[in-house]
Order: sequence, then structure tokens, then C-alpha cells
Amino acid sequence: MRHSLSLFLLMLCASPVMAGSFEDGMAIVKDPVALSTKAAEAKRLFQKTVADNPKHVNAWYNLGLLAMKAGNQEVARENWSQALKVDPGFLAAQARIAESDLTNKSLNGRAIIALNAIIEKEPFQPEARNALTALALEVRDWEQALTHARNVLLGDPSNANAYLNIAVAYYRQRQYDQAFLILKQAMERVPKAASLHNITGLIYLQRDNSRLASESFLRAIKYDPTQLDALINLASLELSYGDFEAAEKRFKRVLESRPDDVRIIMSYAVVQRGLGRFEEAQKGYERVLELKPDSRNVHYNLCVLHYQFTNNYTAAQTSCNTYFRSIRRGHPKFREMRRRMRSIKELLKAAAEEKAEAAKCQKACEGKACGDDGCGGECGTCPEGEMCSEEGACAAK
Repeated sequence: MRHSLSLFLLMLCASPVMAGSFEDGMAIVKDPVALSTKAAEAKRLFQKTVADNPKHVNAWYNLGLLAMKAGNQEVARENWSQALKVDPGFLAAQARIAESDLTNKSLNGRAIIALNAIIEKEPFQPEARNALTALALEVRDWEQALTHARNVLLGDPSNANAYLNIAVAYYRQRQYDQAFLILKQAMERVPKAASLHNITGLIYLQRDNSRLASESFLRAIKYDPTQLDALINLASLELSYGDFEAAEKRFKRVLESRPDDVRIIMSYAVVQRGLGRFEEAQKGYERVLELKPDSRNVHYNLCVLHYQFTNNYTAAQTSCNTYFRSIRRGHPKFREMRRRMRSIKELLKAAAEEKAEAAKCQKACEGKACGDDGCGGECGTCPEGEMCSEEGACAAK
């Protein structure tokens, strides 16, 4: 399974220290472990803050960040818009709204213009620079990504998201040593940034060091229990070396947040197959087909399930055929599939011949309540507590 790499870190804006609900809310959001279980409480505290003081711009801003973390982009925008009503020059809120527009094709161009306008006003503005970094990474413009991220660090030397983006830029260019050096430097400043530990784990995997990779993923989860990418990566690693029980628990946690993620559903189905729960595995594969009908790999997995595990060769032939037709001669699995198809054909032929022979066979069950019928079957079974005699009669044990 492809390992998961997130570019998202919750960056929270603090106002001057003050007692009350805002300070209590900030105490929660600054602690990822607390935030993983108390996000609703933080939201309540910020809502109380704006109820008491509708002009509290940082409370509105943090409400937006909490909504974004919960996946509710519309509510996030509403909160950031409220912040801008209080302070139209609040660049962080401007940047967040522009960043959310990047995913909308009709607004994408305007959003890029807005983000560049922000860094014209404030060259080291972190939210705008980080959004532009992510955009550059998406189009593989490594130099532009590095330029934006380095500018963030010039203004904020402890900005974990900027360090992460620099590491990602090197990682995607397969410059793993350079990425590792950046992460080492970053973790001296922000040692508990979960996303940094996650990508460190990915680098250890590239170095074939599964033990240190596991330790890095576990640290990421320790520092932020909601770090789904680290959970996915650790579960995938456990799956790769056959620890199905551990992988099942982690994938199940991810599915609670991403119930329609086909990659996770597929991996969870593979885990069920490994645990011998073949019906559950089949249901998982079928769910993938519902969500993504053009998925090729699910047909391969159904082929393997029925060919190697359930011995349902008719179903195996259907799935194997579908997958085989979707690949070309040079595909890595072409020869394997050709062998499977031949084997399945032979097995089905043998089964048909055996069935035909059985149909011709005259069963010898006259006067018998149980025992061999002479055709590979039985004349009947005895009730519990009784056994079949050599004469084919049920008798007490």
C-alpha cells in the first residue's frame, strides 16, 4: 500500500495572554493529545469567548481552524469571515480563505493572486507562504516550494509546517539524506510535531529500517492521537510483515474518520483475509467496487481471495479474467495472471469431470442410515451421541 504523507498541521493564532475562556481554549488546542479528545470543549470555549466579545478576532480565527480540522470547510470560512469583519487586515484569515479557494477551479486563479498579494504586504506571512508551498509541491516546482518554506522560517524559525514542507520537497525528489537533516534540525525546535515524526518514519522505510520507522510512527501517534497518516503508515507496515491483529486495530481507527477511503477499505479487507475472515474480506472488496467501480486492484484481490483461500474457482475465474483483461503483456503481474488463469481452467475442468463421474455413480444406500454411499458421499449422518456402525446403522456410542 502507498504510504501516507500529510502536509497539514493545525497552526493556531494566539492573542496576548488573558484569563478566561479563550485562554482555556488555547490550552487545549496547543496540546494535540488534549485536542484529540477535547476539541468540542475547545470549540465551546471559543464560542463563549465570541459570545462575550464578538470582536475577539483570534477566537473567531481559531474556531475556523477547529472547523477545518473537523473537515467542515464551509463553517471554517464563515468563522474566518467573521474575523475579517472585525479586522479586515487580518492576513492569517485572508490566507486561510484564499487557501480554501485553491481547490475550487473557478476560484483557483483568484486565490493564488490573493496569496501573492498577502506576501507582498508581509513577506514572511506563514499561512500564505505555506499554502503557496503546498501548491508548488503539487506541481513539483521544488525550488519554488523551498523558497516559500524558507521565507516562512525567516519570520518564524519554529514553524513546523514550513520544516515539514521542506522535508517533503526533498523526500519527493528522493533526496532522503537532505530531508533527514532538515527534520533533525526541525525536531530540535519542535520535538513534538507529529507530522515531522511521520515523515521521518517514511525516510526510515526508504532506508529499509522498519524498526526505526515503527518507532517514528508510534511517536507521531503519541504526540497526536488523531495523526491518521502515521496510523495508516504503521498499519501498512504491520500488514506487510503479517501482524494482522495490530494492523486491524489501526485501520479500524482510521475507518472511523474515513469510512469511504477506498485505500483503507482495501487494506482492511486484506487484513480480514489474513485473519481468515473471508466473507468480511469479500464484503470489503465489494465495497471498494461500489465506491470506485473502475478499480483494477480490487479484482486482483478478489482473484487471490477465491483462488487461494475460498477455493471458489468459478468466482476466481470471473475476477481473474476481469483483472487479466485490464493489464498488458509487459505488466509485472502478466505472467502470474496467465499461470493463474490456466490453473483455474484446469481446476474447473477437473471439478466438472468429477461431478460428471459422481452423477453416473449408483449410490449404495439401501438399508443404510449412514456411512459411505460408494460415490464419495454419505448415506446420512447419525444423531448426536450415536455413531455409525460398519453395517451403516446408527448405534449408541
